[in-house]
Amino acid sequence: MRHKEAAMTAEVEMICGYKVHPAASIFPLIEGDEFDQLVDSIARNGMHYPIVLRGDQLLDGRNRLRAAHAAREQGYKVSIPTNQWTDNRLSVSEWIWDTNATRRQLTDDGLAMASASITPMVFAENAERKKAFQFTQGNRVNVKGNNQHSSTVETKASPPSNRDTKAKDARSTVGQVAAKAKTSIHKARQAVAVQKAIEDGTIPADTAKAVMSGKKKLKDVLPSKPKAETIKKYRTMKMLLDAIRDADAEWKNADYNLEVLRDEYKTHLERI
Repeated sequence: MRHKEAAMTAEVEMICGYKVHPAASIFPLIEGDEFDQLVDSIARNGMHYPIVLRGDQLLDGRNRLRAAHAAREQGYKVSIPTNQWTDNRLSVSEWIWDTNATRRQLTDDGLAMASASITPMVFAENAERKKAFQFTQGNRVNVKGNNQHSSTVETKASPPSNRDTKAKDARSTVGQVAAKAKTSIHKARQAVAVQKAIEDGTIPADTAKAVMSGKKKLKDVLPSKPKAETIKKYRTMKMLLDAIRDADAEWKNADYNLEVLRDEYKTHLERI
């Protein structure tokens, strides 16, 4: 629920009048010479690949759309073709990931960070899709049940299966982040920790894009772990007396003057 709320409350990116899907906003925009080259290419050759919309929400083509508008401002007549997104059994965020992860030249850290940022959105969307599917299936069962007699089927309890830790790790958030980015569990765990710190407000939100753009590395932006609070343990009276007896025995066996020991004990007793 926290991931879903974070995605909903995040500031919506606007590109040339279109609201951008939060998953698409994860990936940093191209700037500088790379963007100028794209503007020049579209000005001379037009847009070969349409932008992709879901209704009036922009899913893909932020850079192409910006470049086309920049070319228009320079006096070029550029048409902007559009396609509407169609559901092909992938959630919107999953489709955006598949479209961008293979297209962009991201470092290993950048891919891990992008995967950690988009995975909560994928979880939330898949949960909504599953809920909608179950609702649809439930209605079908109810309709069918009105026409047929229902029956109860008894099944035998199956013995508990052996715990598969590798499968459990693969299903975890870290495991899925690692699988999407095709990186190690260690790097995925770092990316998830950074994403969690961003959601908690511990580190700035633009940290993720700094990692994805290659300006920073995951190890350099990891949130510092809070120091564990030291709890002072007090010993019981019996433990203290036993310690005094042990110390007394050691002093008697050592090469020290017993008068010194008595004076030391007397001093401590007066303090008490």
